[in-house]
Amino acid sequence: MQESSVYEHLLQTADEERYQQGIQHGARQTALESLFGVLKFRFDSNTVRVLQPTLETIEDVHRLKQLHDAALRAQNLEAFIHILDMNNNE
Repeated sequence: MQESSVYEHLLQTADEERYQQGIQHGARQTALESLFGVLKFRFDSNTVRVLQPTLETIEDVHRLKQLHDAALRAQNLEAFIHILDMNNNE
């Protein structure tokens, strides 16, 4: 039985979508791991664990990268939390 070109196109499109979703998921996981790494290195790990559920709800990779940069620059954890709260209220 010969498959139609429409069917082949649909399969190819679905594969491409899954590939892009995988790339996006991997980028998000990497951004989260980098952010947690900086936070745990710079601040108290127990307090950082309290932030983990909030940070893990963020889907936007760009926003996670911005928070990573903010974690590098923040003078203390309270300053980072303030930035995080500002972002959550937007």
